Amino acid sequence: MRGIEKKEAGFTLVEVLAALLIFSFAIIGLTRSGTESVRAISVLQDKSYAGVVADNQLIRARIKPLQIGAETGEEAVNGKPYNWRVETSETESEGFYRLIVTVSEGDSDQVIITRTAFRTDKTL
Repeated sequence: MRGIEKKEAGFTLVEVLAALLIFSFAIIGLTRSGTESVRAISVLQDKSYAGVVADNQLIRARIKPLQIGAETGEEAVNGKPYNWRVETSETESEGFYRLIVTVSEGDSDQVIITRTAFRTDKTL
């Protein structure tokens, strides 16, 4: 019999290993991307809640009788504590005052959000 040539279909071990390596890099990249997205959502949620706290304190400061100086406190939003500080100071214009609210997370001194507003010496 003459020499019979067999052609086998399939992949070599090197080709399979190369494909697995490329696949693993893709999975690692997608996992890292998903983790960073979850972290970014958490940060945005904290900023949104801190904004609610800041807005609440600005409203309270504008309806209370005027008091120059600083006031601090804590407010919980969705079960998470936030520390706030309201500073009331005079401006260059007589009868016009600046309100600065800073909000930080309950166990941290890092400021999450700062809001500034103005008011007159009359209460709302």
